[in-house]
Amino acid sequence: MINNFEHLSNEEFEELRRVFYTQAYEIIEDLQDEILRLDNTPEDENALKSIKRYVHTLKGDSNSFGLTSVGTLCHRVEDLLSSIMGGTDHADHKSIDLLLSCVDTINGLLLGSESGKDGGDIKGIIERIDLFISPSPIPLPSGERIEVRGAPFTEYQQLQIQDALKGGLNIYEIEISFHPMCGEKGIAQLMVSQRLNGMGQIIYSIPDIESSEIDETEKMTLLFSSKLTQEEIKRDAFITGITSEIDIKDNPPTSPFNKGGEEGDLEKGASPRSYQSWGERGFERAGQGVIKNETLRVDASKVDEMMNLAGELIIGRSMVEQVAKDLEDGVLIQDASTRLFAANSYMERTVTDIQKGIMKMRMVPISHVFRRFPKMVRELSSEKGKLVRLEIHGKETELDKGIIDFIGEPLSHIIRNSIDHGIENPARRRSTGKNEEGVIALKAYHESGQIIVEVSDDGKGIDIDGLKKKAVERGFLSEGDARRLSEGDAINLIFLSGLSISETVTETSGRGIGMDAVKSAVESMKGIIEVESIPGKGTRFILRLPLTLAIIKALLFDIGERLYAIPISAVSEVARIMSEDLTTVDGKDVLLFRDKIISIIHLRELFRIDGGRNRKRFVLILGIGEKRIGVLIDRLFGQQELVIKALDEDYGRSGLMAGASILGDGRVVLILDAPAIFKKAIEDEKAKFKVQNETLMPSTRHKET
Repeated sequence: MINNFEHLSNEEFEELRRVFYTQAYEIIEDLQDEILRLDNTPEDENALKSIKRYVHTLKGDSNSFGLTSVGTLCHRVEDLLSSIMGGTDHADHKSIDLLLSCVDTINGLLLGSESGKDGGDIKGIIERIDLFISPSPIPLPSGERIEVRGAPFTEYQQLQIQDALKGGLNIYEIEISFHPMCGEKGIAQLMVSQRLNGMGQIIYSIPDIESSEIDETEKMTLLFSSKLTQEEIKRDAFITGITSEIDIKDNPPTSPFNKGGEEGDLEKGASPRSYQSWGERGFERAGQGVIKNETLRVDASKVDEMMNLAGELIIGRSMVEQVAKDLEDGVLIQDASTRLFAANSYMERTVTDIQKGIMKMRMVPISHVFRRFPKMVRELSSEKGKLVRLEIHGKETELDKGIIDFIGEPLSHIIRNSIDHGIENPARRRSTGKNEEGVIALKAYHESGQIIVEVSDDGKGIDIDGLKKKAVERGFLSEGDARRLSEGDAINLIFLSGLSISETVTETSGRGIGMDAVKSAVESMKGIIEVESIPGKGTRFILRLPLTLAIIKALLFDIGERLYAIPISAVSEVARIMSEDLTTVDGKDVLLFRDKIISIIHLRELFRIDGGRNRKRFVLILGIGEKRIGVLIDRLFGQQELVIKALDEDYGRSGLMAGASILGDGRVVLILDAPAIFKKAIEDEKAKFKVQNETLMPSTRHKET
């Protein structure tokens, strides 16, 4: 057993540290899922067993890594779980709350330790566990009682003792001293434990069977139940070169197992000092910085596929090298081009397969994000005095890891708003004929090369008139503009920074900054957010996100001599038009297309590109929800997959570029940001209305005077 990290190099320790925290956080997520599953089905014994297994694993890992506070708390959580498993009732709301609080505390301890800081005090949560557990004395056949109040026995261990006594078994306290020549105490302990388990049952061990403390002790003390006599146990438990003395006696009421340890002991009977020094040494070497979790778990089959494709690339390279060698030697010059084209086609197919394989490796199920919300909904709905059920659909839908890392916060804001503003309290829902329990539905699916994530609720919907009124009061709109707004545009007012229809400010909402942050976050992921709401029925938020942030399918076109591209997912239609097809409304070019008037954006003017307007041009009809705008371009080159590269600040200042890419011939293509172009068009419209209002304002004032 390892009892320190001195034998590891800095690189090895950092790798060990990274693996530990990655696995610990995964266990925390699985643990929370199982607790919430137990909350929905309290009679599910398998969920309880899974929870206990996760806690036990986390305890062992944490103790091995020197995180004594996490190990201590996990040990007490095991006591809590044993109490629940040993009780007559199933897990109730109170026990689930306590388990979730324990998980939150453990997560905080891990976050704090990872950053080199104190993760918090566990005294309070342990006191809550102690208050929940109500141990009672265990009667002995002689009438004496084993007092376990404050002792290390868990409820499960108490039940083991009771069952042993009821079954007529003997309960012994066994003290085994290790042989002076025994160097591997951990292995010795396992060998002794295996021998004893063949003769009876180990109820408790000091030090703990899985504790690294065993390497620093000379003996182990056990509480053991068996039908065998002391002599039989002593004879069969002796191992030459491993054990030296074995002392066995009946367990009396004054044994060390019945004495309460000091509050906060790591493992009852084990000194926490060595663990603490171990942990401190480790973190001193690791430094104060937090190691960001960038680990991506990949199926072995996908890695094997990449290895095979790498081999295919080597074959393709050999084909090209052979052609080059033949050319150099003057052999087969006539068919060299044919062979080169064949080699190129071979490598092109291989590279395409590699690209698809890497894309698959980066794809992560959205369940990694969705799994955090059941607990949040449970806690927030309880805090608000509402009954809310969360329904999740499509959690197996896969997204690029880059999007997974950022989508959690926007969804959290939307769900909080749904609980705070959307879902009514039970009394209000009853009065409107609804079920007392509101429903929030999370849904994810693929559609037209995009990922669609929906958050809907069956609440009261958005108060459009109230939203307009607030916008006018805050100076975002004039009363005239508010009256002219369509229903869809009015709903989108919720995305204005500083605008909220909530009359009170709470910890979750009311400041008017949440939905603005949501929109900014979605747009930063090159996505689009739409809102649909029906008064009295509910609200639905629709997030349209790209499959990946690294590679896109785009339409290539030019304006003058400059080459541009735009994601094909943002283009609803492409049409060829003549200059006379455009008409002017309020000084702005528009196009009558499929019985709709579509505003036109001239990219030449937007990017200040010199040159006259061609008579024949193409228009790209961009669509976001039901909105449409047209973008005029000169020539269209078709679609192509592009690898997006970030732009430096000089090119990114306009905010209309999503990035750049390099074509096979070395040319650089700028990739337009479709949502940003939409935003620019809307801002231009608002500016035009503002100028018109300011022009009319003096005459209006004169009439009022």
